[in-house]
Amino acid sequence: MTNQTKLKIERVKITKKDSSVYDEKFHSGLNVIRGENGTGKSTLIELISYGLGGDIKKDSWKEEALGCDQVFIELLINKKAYTFKREIEGESNKPPISIYEGGYEESKLNLDKWTVYKYQKGKDRNSFAMQIFELLGYEQHITANGDSLTVHQLLRLLYVDQDTPASNIFRSESFTYDRESMRIAIGEFLFGFDNLEAHTIRQKLYEAQKRFDKLDTDLKAIYRILGRTNIPASVKELEAEILSLHHQLTEVESVKSDKIEKSIPAGSEKLKNELREVRNELNLISKERSIIDEKIIAISYDIAESKEFIQTLDEREIALKQSQFTVNHIGLIEFEYCPSCLSKLSDQAEHSNCKLCRACDDLQINESYIQSINELNFQRNETRRMIELQLTEQVKLTASLKRINEENYRNKIKFNELNSFASDYEIEITKAAKEKGFIEAQIESYQDKIELAQDIEQQIDTKSELQKNITKLSDKLKLIETSSIRRKRKVFNSISEIVIDVLAKDIGVEDKAFANAKKFEFNFATDSMHLDGRAKFSASSNVLLKNAFHLAVLLTATNDSEFRIPCFTMFDNIEDKGMTEERSKNFQRILASKCSELKTDYQVIMSTSMVDESLNNKTYGVGPFYEKGEHTLDI
Repeated sequence: MTNQTKLKIERVKITKKDSSVYDEKFHSGLNVIRGENGTGKSTLIELISYGLGGDIKKDSWKEEALGCDQVFIELLINKKAYTFKREIEGESNKPPISIYEGGYEESKLNLDKWTVYKYQKGKDRNSFAMQIFELLGYEQHITANGDSLTVHQLLRLLYVDQDTPASNIFRSESFTYDRESMRIAIGEFLFGFDNLEAHTIRQKLYEAQKRFDKLDTDLKAIYRILGRTNIPASVKELEAEILSLHHQLTEVESVKSDKIEKSIPAGSEKLKNELREVRNELNLISKERSIIDEKIIAISYDIAESKEFIQTLDEREIALKQSQFTVNHIGLIEFEYCPSCLSKLSDQAEHSNCKLCRACDDLQINESYIQSINELNFQRNETRRMIELQLTEQVKLTASLKRINEENYRNKIKFNELNSFASDYEIEITKAAKEKGFIEAQIESYQDKIELAQDIEQQIDTKSELQKNITKLSDKLKLIETSSIRRKRKVFNSISEIVIDVLAKDIGVEDKAFANAKKFEFNFATDSMHLDGRAKFSASSNVLLKNAFHLAVLLTATNDSEFRIPCFTMFDNIEDKGMTEERSKNFQRILASKCSELKTDYQVIMSTSMVDESLNNKTYGVGPFYEKGEHTLDI
């Protein structure tokens, strides 16, 4: 069954200040835009892509295109007439598309009937990509990474441009958007490998997995907090804790009642013993604190002395360096008279010896200086290591003092409490009251946690149901994907056969590799094509191979109802990368011949500067042949 998804451009009108700079009608079948190099053929096709919803990169806008104001595309989508209008703003802006339901001439009489669709979806209106998808009968598609497919992304496969490397399947995109998952999504969507049921399941699976991951993250965070506080997480555990606390409360109440009924004589021996123990503990703590205080003071003095010693060493080093500087710049002074008795010194000293004592020479002086500096550095380093050890000990002593002070504080409170009781009777009653209050506070706290635990258990149940649903959807998706393998094989074989047939008719330099080709393969994930395992040929041969592939895709798509390609494609690279004129014309004839065999409506728009004579006419041509000095945009 033939493909019934159709997109056919009827007319393209481009304006500047309300004046037409391009206005041509297009037709079914092959449409050839022809003209010399530099006459704006690529600019025109780029603007057609833009008018259909494609983006133009910031640096790719041509000066002539930026000089225009609007592009109108009159087209048939699934045999129904529409007109698209888009402002030309350039510089990577993404203006909206206005859509009129009807032809261009009719739209001029109904200016209030245009509907504006922005680049992004609004609260009560689709984005223009979503609206065009609906007009084509497409479901909205979410990729494996959660991105939505757009018309711009589909045009990456439907529009073959000059800027993209000839070895790539898809039109070039910035690294941010040219992810493997996106290329797979575009290819499988347009080829119909991702059938509607699989697509729906994949979207449900994506949403379920997203909810599952959020619940899982939330629960892990809760468990981490509960783990640090040792609070039970389940309602069952909390209720068990509350029941246990109620039993403890009953026991405490019983003990308290029992003590109230009994009379204990005042000044009991037990009270005296406990007071004595606490007093002794306070005395021991006081002694220990005094010892630590003395150690802290002593070590503080040691640290201060060590720091002063380092300062002294630093000063000695400065003095040594200054003396060495003096020696180096003034030299050894020669004495003619003794500075003590003023007698003439008759013996001449060696040139390098001291001119007074005749003993040490320059070398000895330098060695003495170096040894002194080394000794100072050694002493300084040793002192610094000692300070580090002293500081570590000081920190430990300070921590011990803090612990002892806290212990002392607790014992003082206990001593004061015991000293205020008249008897063991009051002690026991007070202890029971404190324990009762503590247990009641615990019970109240756990009861507050039950609501949280119920919410946790509900989330756990939801997570469990989501996991079951994810497993069910995954299994169903695997069955669908398995069943689609046969169709994929059929499509791949069909495209391979057509590509090999086209290459066999080529007259280029790859005569053996193309003429004797056995198998053509392509891969959406890697954005690559291989002929008998080989990916690289001459530049012009790579162009021919790429065009043969896109032609094969169109031919296969028109005869397969499961394809979503709307029987439409655009070629702007027929003689790219040094293609010879005869080879280009040969491919044009192959393309025209192959397309003429199709039994359903289709549209191919191509540009060429080396048009074959059989295509240089009104049957195939769109507009005139643009000579040098002319331009498709009459501005």
